[in-house]
Amino acid sequence: MQRRRISLAVGVGLVLTIFFALRRAIGLEFEAESIRAVVDGLGVWAPLVFVGIVAFRIPLMIPSAFVLIGGGLAFGAVEGTLYGATGLLLSALAFFLSSRWAGRDAVEARVPTRLRYLLDVAGSRVGALFIALGTAYPLSIITAFPLLAGVTGMALPVFVASAATGSLGRAALYTYFGSSLVEAEPGGLLLAGAILLAAMLVPLAFPAPRAWLLQTFERREPS
Repeated sequence: MQRRRISLAVGVGLVLTIFFALRRAIGLEFEAESIRAVVDGLGVWAPLVFVGIVAFRIPLMIPSAFVLIGGGLAFGAVEGTLYGATGLLLSALAFFLSSRWAGRDAVEARVPTRLRYLLDVAGSRVGALFIALGTAYPLSIITAFPLLAGVTGMALPVFVASAATGSLGRAALYTYFGSSLVEAEPGGLLLAGAILLAAMLVPLAFPAPRAWLLQTFERREPS
């Protein structure tokens, strides 16, 4: 077991090093404009490269918000949403299968005690809705949801449907905002910003999601 952990740590470190070098080589930065700069001029390959960037955003160490807004800059709201959602779904599927392979004990050991009740929520009758809404919410830690779903009894087709729905929602929010930056019309910018802000704030009006978000972003256990 110890040798397996060491091998896994070495493998993860090597992968991260490779992707960091790749990010530097192609010019990806922590800004949405760099996404458009990378895909510009790639022609028919641009959508495929963008989907790959979204799918591998974790090892590339680029937050999903920057990538998706960049998709709106590069492709517009409709195409950016479709490509972005595809990348998010591929990433989610990889995390789901990895979590299922690792098993509940391995995942639960890495979940803070205060958040372990989410494993039960994901495995309940409303689990698919929980995964869809959690994935769509623009401030959520998106990778958490496929990891949670993977250690439940959720069937793969059900997970794919819920993750795809949530991915479309999340991608649409950010890419629409990104596309409005291209047009640079004050009215369009205000509308896109208002929609994104509303999507962030409306769930906070309800006790359950508000409590979950507060617990998620706590730095330490309460004393």
